[in-house]
Amino acid sequence: MNRVAEDGRALLEAAQQIHAQRHGAHTFLPGTLLPFLEAARRADIRSDRPRYYDAIDDLEYEGAIVWDESARYARGDKHYLITRRGLDDLGSAGTVAIQKSQQRLFEG
Repeated sequence: MNRVAEDGRALLEAAQQIHAQRHGAHTFLPGTLLPFLEAARRADIRSDRPRYYDAIDDLEYEGAIVWDESARYARGDKHYLITRRGLDDLGSAGTVAIQKSQQRLFEG
Protein backbone atom coordinates (compact mmCIF):
# COMPACT_ATOMS: atom_id res chain seq x y z
CA MET A 1 0.00 0.00 0.00
CA ASN A 2 1.42 3.39 -0.93
CA ARG A 3 1.53 6.46 1.28
CA VAL A 4 -1.52 8.13 -0.25
CA ALA A 5 -3.63 5.00 0.29
CA GLU A 6 -2.32 4.68 3.86
CA ASP A 7 -3.22 8.31 4.55
CA GLY A 8 -6.69 7.75 3.11
CA ARG A 9 -7.22 4.72 5.30
CA ALA A 10 -5.97 6.65 8.34
CA LEU A 11 -8.46 9.44 7.59
CA LEU A 12 -11.32 6.96 7.22
CA GLU A 13 -10.41 5.17 10.45
CA ALA A 14 -10.14 8.45 12.35
CA ALA A 15 -13.47 9.66 10.92
CA GLN A 16 -15.06 6.37 11.96
CA GLN A 17 -13.70 6.70 15.50
CA ILE A 18 -14.96 10.28 15.79
CA HIS A 19 -18.39 9.27 14.54
CA ALA A 20 -18.53 6.30 16.93
CA GLN A 21 -17.68 8.54 19.88
CA ARG A 22 -20.43 10.97 18.96
CA HIS A 23 -23.20 8.68 17.72
CA GLY A 24 -22.20 5.06 18.35
CA ALA A 25 -20.56 2.60 15.98
CA HIS A 26 -23.89 1.09 14.93
CA THR A 27 -24.84 4.31 13.10
CA PHE A 28 -21.77 4.36 10.83
CA LEU A 29 -23.61 3.38 7.65
CA PRO A 30 -23.40 4.21 3.94
CA GLY A 31 -24.26 7.87 3.53
CA THR A 32 -22.77 8.94 6.86
CA LEU A 33 -21.17 12.39 6.77
CA LEU A 34 -17.44 12.15 7.42
CA PRO A 35 -15.72 14.69 9.69
CA PHE A 36 -12.48 14.79 7.68
CA LEU A 37 -11.04 17.99 9.15
CA GLU A 38 -11.18 16.54 12.67
CA ALA A 39 -10.02 13.17 11.37
CA ALA A 40 -6.99 14.82 9.79
CA ARG A 41 -6.04 16.36 13.13
CA ARG A 42 -6.42 13.00 14.84
CA ALA A 43 -4.36 11.24 12.15
CA ASP A 44 -1.64 13.94 12.25
CA ILE A 45 -2.27 14.92 8.65
CA ARG A 46 -2.36 18.67 8.05
CA SER A 47 -5.53 19.60 6.19
CA ASP A 48 -3.83 22.54 4.48
CA ARG A 49 -1.26 20.37 2.69
CA PRO A 50 -1.31 18.38 -0.57
CA ARG A 51 -0.94 15.15 1.43
CA TYR A 52 -4.47 15.61 2.82
CA TYR A 53 -6.00 16.46 -0.55
CA ASP A 54 -4.20 13.57 -2.24
CA ALA A 55 -5.63 11.16 0.33
CA ILE A 56 -9.16 12.54 -0.15
CA ASP A 57 -8.81 12.35 -3.95
CA ASP A 58 -7.62 8.75 -3.70
CA LEU A 59 -10.56 7.77 -1.48
CA GLU A 60 -12.95 9.40 -3.93
CA TYR A 61 -11.28 7.73 -6.92
CA GLU A 62 -11.46 4.32 -5.22
CA GLY A 63 -15.17 4.82 -4.49
CA ALA A 64 -14.78 4.75 -0.70
CA ILE A 65 -16.34 8.22 -0.38
CA VAL A 66 -18.62 10.43 -2.47
CA TRP A 67 -19.12 14.15 -2.47
CA ASP A 68 -22.36 15.16 -0.74
CA GLU A 69 -24.26 16.92 -3.50
CA SER A 70 -26.84 18.23 -1.04
CA ALA A 71 -24.08 20.38 0.47
CA ARG A 72 -22.94 21.88 -2.82
CA TYR A 73 -23.60 25.41 -1.57
CA ALA A 74 -22.07 24.89 1.86
CA ARG A 75 -19.08 27.03 2.79
CA GLY A 76 -15.72 25.63 3.73
CA ASP A 77 -14.33 22.19 3.08
CA LYS A 78 -16.24 19.78 0.85
CA HIS A 79 -18.65 17.41 2.56
CA TYR A 80 -18.11 13.71 1.91
CA LEU A 81 -20.18 10.64 2.66
CA ILE A 82 -18.94 7.10 3.18
CA THR A 83 -20.02 4.48 0.66
CA ARG A 84 -20.61 0.77 1.11
CA ARG A 85 -17.24 0.17 -0.51
CA GLY A 86 -15.61 2.46 2.05
CA LEU A 87 -17.25 0.48 4.84
CA ASP A 88 -16.11 -2.78 3.29
CA ASP A 89 -12.56 -1.45 3.00
CA LEU A 90 -12.62 -0.60 6.69
CA GLY A 91 -14.26 -3.84 7.72
CA SER A 92 -16.21 -1.58 10.03
CA ALA A 93 -18.67 -2.19 12.80
CA GLY A 94 -21.13 -0.29 10.61
CA THR A 95 -21.06 -3.11 8.09
CA VAL A 96 -21.74 -5.60 10.87
CA ALA A 97 -24.64 -3.45 12.08
CA ILE A 98 -26.14 -3.44 8.57
CA GLN A 99 -25.85 -7.20 8.30
CA LYS A 100 -27.45 -7.72 11.73
CA SER A 101 -30.34 -5.37 10.98
CA GLN A 102 -30.94 -7.06 7.61
CA GLN A 103 -30.86 -10.46 9.30
CA ARG A 104 -33.50 -9.31 11.82
CA LEU A 105 -35.73 -8.14 8.95
CA PHE A 106 -35.72 -11.60 7.44
CA GLU A 107 -36.16 -13.41 10.76
CA GLY A 108 -39.41 -11.90 11.65
